[in-house]
Amino acid sequence: MKKRHWVSIFGCCFAAIFSLSGAVSNKNDIQKTLYAKNTQVEIVSSTDHVLAKFWKKKNLPLPMEAADHVMVRRLYLDLTGRLPTVDEAKKYCASQDPKKQSRLAAKLVYSSEFARFWTMRFCDILRVKSEFPINLWPNAVYAYERRIYDFLSRKESCDDFFYSLLTASGSNFRVAEVNFYRAGANKTPEGIAQNVMLTLFGIRFEELSKVKQKEIAEFFSGVRFKATKEWKEEIVFHDYLPERVLTLPNGSTVTIPAGADSRKYFAEYAVYGKGKKLMAEAMVNRVWFWIFGKGLAETPDALNRKQSIPREIQRVLSGNFLRRKCSFQRLCLDIVTTAAYRAASVQHDQTAMSKAFAAYPVRRLEAEVLSDAIRDLTGTPWKYSSVIPEPFTYLPPEMRTIQIADGSINDSFLILFGRPARDSGFLAERKNNITAKQRLFLFNSGSIFRKLSRIAAYHQLRKMSVKEQIDTLYWLFYSRPPTAAEKSIIMKKYKEYPDRQKWHFYQDIAWILVNSAEFLHQH
Repeated sequence: MKKRHWVSIFGCCFAAIFSLSGAVSNKNDIQKTLYAKNTQVEIVSSTDHVLAKFWKKKNLPLPMEAADHVMVRRLYLDLTGRLPTVDEAKKYCASQDPKKQSRLAAKLVYSSEFARFWTMRFCDILRVKSEFPINLWPNAVYAYERRIYDFLSRKESCDDFFYSLLTASGSNFRVAEVNFYRAGANKTPEGIAQNVMLTLFGIRFEELSKVKQKEIAEFFSGVRFKATKEWKEEIVFHDYLPERVLTLPNGSTVTIPAGADSRKYFAEYAVYGKGKKLMAEAMVNRVWFWIFGKGLAETPDALNRKQSIPREIQRVLSGNFLRRKCSFQRLCLDIVTTAAYRAASVQHDQTAMSKAFAAYPVRRLEAEVLSDAIRDLTGTPWKYSSVIPEPFTYLPPEMRTIQIADGSINDSFLILFGRPARDSGFLAERKNNITAKQRLFLFNSGSIFRKLSRIAAYHQLRKMSVKEQIDTLYWLFYSRPPTAAEKSIIMKKYKEYPDRQKWHFYQDIAWILVNSAEFLHQH
């Protein structure tokens, strides 16, 4: 016990060495040798030209380009929610193709892994959760989640997808889209309108005038919910109402004939008509937030508030989005090939450049992504089960954490690392900041330490020399080889281990790497 305690003390100190700043203390050296290339980002697209103009206005230089090993890790994590394999990372870093960044991005956004990972993100904002306060119940959760996955995997346009949600009627078990109306604690017209405005337009309903709130809510005043004799099944439909004249969000009026479904008139305006531009801007802001950890608007779920950078960037991206028939994949591809995304996370004037998206924002990995990363590295699955007694659910061990459909299925790790409860649909519900409690957990978790003991069992490590094993561990955790300074420190420590303790070496190194800022953060 005392020996393991000594290793823990050594590990805490050693982990501090291998932080995001690497084993070098001078920031300029870091930029030149580890995380950035010695070249500035190219200005290529229309979005890049707007960014360059903005940076020039702020007296900021063009950012340095991210290093290849940083970029390959960044792309896989942002687009598929997993670390690249050693072979994938090495292949990218060795490639001399000048277009390899855009080619890899295109490959990933059209992959099934992309659809699966981004289903999780849409489930967050669409409140896919079986228990209180949403109460979709398990059958509906899985139907709804599958519909979201189909939208992404079949490359359905965003406007068609949102139209299907807004106009759906039927059983929540058989018509998955009607769960959009059920996924809310407040099922009054005002409560439904609140969810609609947030989801489609990124607008906080409560910040609109009382008159505007009432006008929008009228479009959903005919929505009804009817229980059936099947367990937890509910029918969503639009009731018969007399002829009405309703006011759209832009102030124009529309006559709704007697018995007509007023939701369809709102949907026509919102996703195919004059509201489409605002819907596109909201989607751009949301995707930008998912990729950078902060939106173009200062408050990610409030486009009606102040913008953090010029709205022209949002207009250019949303214009491209509309011209490309609201293709979600093309929007993601546009954003991950911008100069802002290609920038290194470390720059000369770090604070000012980070605020202007001239430095890629460093942020902690999402809870589910971190969980899956530890699973992939150690080969040991996490065990998840639902607290819902009807039915009590065990998830199969081969299921990845990002695939958990139900927001009610959680554990202490996911809660600690900020997985959203999916109660509100706000982007800010997810917490990706590192906390002292998380640090203490990672430093002291016996379960993670035991999982990391499986590292030594990797078949590809067994026949390697110690130096080759260290190289492989770095590629596994960081998608890069160790620097000369890092390898020197590790080899020195390895030689200090008594022969009977050398089997602990790989577990200790893996534990140190998993506790480092470079592993825990997207950078």
